[in-house]
Amino acid sequence: MSNKKIVVAVNNVTFSYDDKIVLKDFFLNIEAGSFVCLTGESGCGKSTLLRLMNGLLIPQQGDINIDGKRLTAENAIDNRRRIGYILQEGALFPHLTVYQNMIYCLTLLNMSPEACQKRIDELLPLVNLSHELLDQFPDQLSGGQRQRVGIIRGIAHRPAIVLMDEPFSALDPETRESLQDLVKSIHQQTNTTFIMVTHSLSEAEKLGTAIVNM
Repeated sequence: MSNKKIVVAVNNVTFSYDDKIVLKDFFLNIEAGSFVCLTGESGCGKSTLLRLMNGLLIPQQGDINIDGKRLTAENAIDNRRRIGYILQEGALFPHLTVYQNMIYCLTLLNMSPEACQKRIDELLPLVNLSHELLDQFPDQLSGGQRQRVGIIRGIAHRPAIVLMDEPFSALDPETRESLQDLVKSIHQQTNTTFIMVTHSLSEAEKLGTAIVNM
């Protein structure tokens, strides 16, 4: 049995939308530093599970513990600030510049402008983006560039856990493979726990240290 710390514990969780049960008596433990890929058919509850982990939804039965602390409606916002959340093409705020999107989570943590700039300077080479893009807006970027901005926003505040909901599904195969390699490299270089929803088994096999078929 592994001695690694459990950073996410889903205990006997049931969740339904109106009268449609999406998750029932669901259990899952996720170890620190792992890369867990959630796979399965549409409607099986993969994205719902991510939203529950992020506190956007609250279980109707059971509980979710993040780093040993039970997630509740009262502490959901504070908990969310400790988690990275990456969606398709970054799900960027269209009215904010690239830089403003990148530092969004840092500003929630009241980091100084100087500290924000330093952190972004550190991350830009990692995702192969140039400073020239920082003053542009999301609609001026390619899909791959938007996803790279979303990755920076998701990891800039050094979260212990990063949730990814089909982040590469809207991209062309070449860009998708490049970003898979990028995320795999980030995972290998950090002690971050990644939890990713994907419909692609080959993607799950490439990135995942564990695959959960729901």
